[in-house]
Amino acid sequence: MTINQRLRQALEPLGLPVVPGSDTQHRDWCVTFNYDLIPTQWADGRPLLSRALIQVHLFCPLSESPIGMRGRMAEALAAAGFSYPEAVDASDDNSQHIVLETEIITSLEV
Repeated sequence: MTINQRLRQALEPLGLPVVPGSDTQHRDWCVTFNYDLIPTQWADGRPLLSRALIQVHLFCPLSESPIGMRGRMAEALAAAGFSYPEAVDASDDNSQHIVLETEIITSLEV
């Protein structure tokens, strides 16, 4: 299963749209994600695994509270095998934006 599939499988049951990259539809509530892959666990001059550094973004209106959803998302990610995420507030004057930073070790084939 790819990282995209694992993230979607973990987060879609929470009832929000989950899309890789950016939300081109500009929905009020939405989850997006992106990640970087770092080769790891080297042997014989080559990596055996990848470490995925993942950012999951929760967007919601300024008039609503993201706290409950942020907690449910953190629990869902941890239950799906990702590290328990750190939360960073990246809100601006237009919307609330919570970034959950997590990671997972995966095979190179993914």
